Amino acid sequence: MYIKKHTFKFRTGDTDEKGGCTFIGGSWIDKTTDELFNNRKIVLFSLPGAFTPTCSGEELPSYDRMYQDFKSKGIDDVYCVSVNDAFVMNAWARDLEIKNVKMIPDGCGTFTSNMGMLVAKPKQGFGMRSWRYAAIVNDGVVEKIFEEPGFNNFSDDDDPYIESTPENVMNYLTAETITVINNTDGDNIANTNTTNTKHIQGE
Repeated sequence: MYIKKHTFKFRTGDTDEKGGCTFIGGSWIDKTTDELFNNRKIVLFSLPGAFTPTCSGEELPSYDRMYQDFKSKGIDDVYCVSVNDAFVMNAWARDLEIKNVKMIPDGCGTFTSNMGMLVAKPKQGFGMRSWRYAAIVNDGVVEKIFEEPGFNNFSDDDDPYIESTPENVMNYLTAETITVINNTDGDNIANTNTTNTKHIQGE
């Protein structure tokens, strides 16, 4: 699955503090999916909303803490996507003192819809939001997706958070690394055996 082309609306330079988590004075900046995903290996995770309990108490801080662990596995960056605007995403990151994860505002929900993850959350009065999932995106191609069970449009779930945890994503990346190493070792052994056979035949 390829990431469909989309333009996100970011905010930059909002340094004029108005109290609480309100900062203004900056400007809008566009960033495309090509800029964010091309020639890069990304861990992306998406959640129902900023400032909500599981997202704030567990998911976003955990991914931020494990950022360097992901980097050690060949990941270029970690993105948090939510169907919230840039003001909200930036305020949320400031409030939680997020240092590493990049906040990606999908205010219109188009990116989330393109991923097949846009759902209604009527019981919470949220309107359309993202189903909780994580993904590994390699050069614009979704290599692996970690989707929470029970996808639905009726809030008929307990907001599961099992498949898309950073620990689960890390386990996949670790297994992938081991597989690559084993394959490389196997190739080296095969090359060595071929070389030895040639020497024996030449003797």
